[in-house]
This record gives sequence, structure tokens and C-alpha cells, in this order.
Amino acid sequence: MKKIISLSICLISMVSYSQQTPQRNLYGFNKYAINPAYAGSNGCTEIHFSHLNQWVKVEGAPLTSMITANGLVGKSLGVGGQILVDQIGMIQQVSAMGTGSYGFTIAKTHKLRFGASFGYNQYRIDASNAIAFDNGDPIIDGGEQAGGTINTNIGLLYRWKNLEVSLGSQQVIQSTTNVSLAGIDGYGLRRHMNAYIAYNQKLGSSWMLRPSIFTKGTNNGYQIDLNADAVYKRYIFGGLGFRTGVGLIARAGIQIQDLFFIGYAYETPMSNIASYSSGSHEVILGIKFCKKDPNKKREIAELKKQDLDTTNKALKNQVIAEMPAMDTLIITKVDTVFIEAPTVEVKKVEITKAVFKPIDKDILFEFDKSLVKRESFSELESIINILNSRVDLKISLKGFTDSKGSDKYNISLSKQRVNAVKEFLIANGIDNGRILVDALGEKNPVADNSSLNGRKLNRRVEVRFIEK
Repeated sequence: MKKIISLSICLISMVSYSQQTPQRNLYGFNKYAINPAYAGSNGCTEIHFSHLNQWVKVEGAPLTSMITANGLVGKSLGVGGQILVDQIGMIQQVSAMGTGSYGFTIAKTHKLRFGASFGYNQYRIDASNAIAFDNGDPIIDGGEQAGGTINTNIGLLYRWKNLEVSLGSQQVIQSTTNVSLAGIDGYGLRRHMNAYIAYNQKLGSSWMLRPSIFTKGTNNGYQIDLNADAVYKRYIFGGLGFRTGVGLIARAGIQIQDLFFIGYAYETPMSNIASYSSGSHEVILGIKFCKKDPNKKREIAELKKQDLDTTNKALKNQVIAEMPAMDTLIITKVDTVFIEAPTVEVKKVEITKAVFKPIDKDILFEFDKSLVKRESFSELESIINILNSRVDLKISLKGFTDSKGSDKYNISLSKQRVNAVKEFLIANGIDNGRILVDALGEKNPVADNSSLNGRKLNRRVEVRFIEK
């Protein structure tokens, strides 16, 4: 019976084109595999290896292995590549493709990206181990055959706030190989279309729900996936899906230290082979290398640049002693000095110690974020002006978090926060050698972590001025 099923799978795949593009259940974890426009879209270099074993226990069922890599080059260009090996009964497909993509932004919030892949598909038919039920079976008599054809994929990606829309086409150039079998004049590649729509909905500070729809097929028919996935703190993933003609799909994944990813999916067997198969299994392994977010850096360094320049110009024409004092600034001594022109007598503030308390008016951070909030720019401007007027001072930055999360994660988050402040200072002319940083995680809380307001007060960067 297994031999009959195996042979049937082979015949169906040759004449129907439905399995020309390999089945995927974990496309949400590696979207580049379904659309070349995703190459470089995340701003990181990503490498994924996946393996799908369909219809376990059915001899000759599809086996698909794939490795992909993609990344960003410069600000807008993306590149990528993939190698795929797909085995269905007696038919083996090996393909290699390279990808280029380009993205741009419209009206600050609408992001578009186009991508295209070009490569070559090699096909091989080996019937040497097949069993012939009829003498003169053209499959058996044809022996081993091989052939190849070029392959082209194109795609479009649109993102707006929490909405994501992907449109792709695989095997755009319909072509035929030089493989001839069972009355088929060459094994032809049919154009496939696919579409992916997803929406990310935040549920509190830790959870995110991601409903999505994925469809693919040819003019002979389309397959539709209805998915609902949940994400916990960007590190734990899980969800369910329903695929027309198949049934349920369950998947889960875990992100390890923003570097490694492991995912698994199980697909229930189709009704017509349920008595022979225990379902389909897919695993994916990923690694990701990310540079510092250029958008975050620009926002920190440039968002208030114009305001800072205006403030500096105004401060040159007034004495520092007349500046509005910060709540936390401790002034210990006032001397008389000269600034710029020797004929103008001004007062200079000598600061032996100044501390920014981790309260609302200081350098603030949202939960699980390291981006400096807008209301803290005034505090940072004052710090910069003090350092510019007192070249004999250094500055000590200590980053802290609330008690949510593991010790290791909180140390990393506090380091990101203190580096965000450091980057702002450097971007506005403060020498790196004058800045001392330390990341202490959830240590030394200034408020009770059991309350919402207390945790808010603990998410801080403390600032101290010290003499060189």
C-alpha cells in the first residue's frame, strides 16, 4: 500500500503543480521565504535553517530543507539568498536564488519595499527503485532524468503602524524544463501568487496578539491560512492556524538573548491520508545580528538639535547663575570668571556634586524601552550646557530598571538605557572620555517595585558630575 501511495504522490505532483512551491508552516518566523521584499526589512542580518517533514509515515511524502540569509546594506538596500532541497517521491528539486530589495518611506509612517529574486531550479527524476504495476510504465521505463530552468520571484511589502501587507509572486516567468515524462512535454513551472496580511495588537505591557491571513496558489485554486499568534515580551511565541483542505496547525517558538531563535510547527494530516499519516512536522533555527538602530540614534541625537542650538545661543548672553535651577542641582560655590570676551564679567557656577533624582522630571523611560522620552530633553540640554561651561568635569551615568524580568535581562536593559543617554551627549559635542557609564539593573531601587508608580520611579538613569 505504501508503494502505491508513494507512486500516486509522484504522479499528482507532476501534473498538478500544487507542490511546486514547498509548503511552509513557520513563514511567520521567516517571512523572507515567502516574499523577497522582506530582505533587509528588519534592519538585521538573519540566517534561518528549516526542515519540513510532511505526512509522516507515508513513504515518498514531501521532505523540504531550506537555508536562507538576508540583511540590510546601507539605509535602503537589502540582499539575500536561499538554497532549497525538496524531495517528493521520485522527484527532487534543488534551487538556489539571490535577492535584492529596496525600501523607502512615504509621509513618515508609510513604508514600502520592493524585492526580486533570480535563480535556477534543477529537477531530477529517479525511478530506479519504483515498482512497476504495468509493463511499459513510462515512469519506470524513463529511467533517471534531469533538467533545469530559471526561476524568478517578485514581491511588495507595505507597513503602516501595526499593519503589515505582503504580496508576492513565485515562478513569475512560467517555463518548462527538458524533463519529459508520461505524456507531459516538459515539467512546467506555474506562476504562484501569495498574500500575507498581519496586524500587531498590544495587550498590556508584555503581550501582543498577531492575527494574520496567508493565501497562496495558482489559477487552479488557492489555499488559505487563518492564524492567531501571541507574543510574550518579544521572546516567547505561540499560535494556532487553520488551513483550508488540511486542518489545524499549531506552532511555538522562543527567542534567546535577541540572537537565536528556535521554532516548531505541527500540521494535522489531510483527511484523505489521515489513516496513513501522523501529521507534518517543521522545525526552524535562526540567528540574528543587529546593529544599533539608526532611527533610534537619529531620534535621540537630532530630535531636539534645533532647540538645543537655540538654547546654547541664548545662554551665551546671560549669566549661568540666572538660569532656571533644576530641582536636583546642588550648588556649592560661586566664583567670578570671564567667558569669551574679557571685558564682560559673568558668574560661573562651580558644581562639586549634582544628582538627577529618578523622578518624573528626570531622564525617563517606558517599560521595557531604552529610548529617551521627549520630556527629558530639557534635562539633557541643561547637562550639556553645564559640561560645556565646566570642561574640568566628568559625568557619571548609572542605569537602572524596575524588578520585572530576569537579572540578566535587566542588566542588559539598564545598559541600553545608559548608552542612550551617552549617545545623546556624544552626538551633541561631549567627549566620550568625559562620560562614565555603569549598568546596575534592578539594584538600588528608590521606590517600592510592588506598585505601578514605584516601578516607574525605578526605571531611570542617575546622573552625577565629578571633578576630573
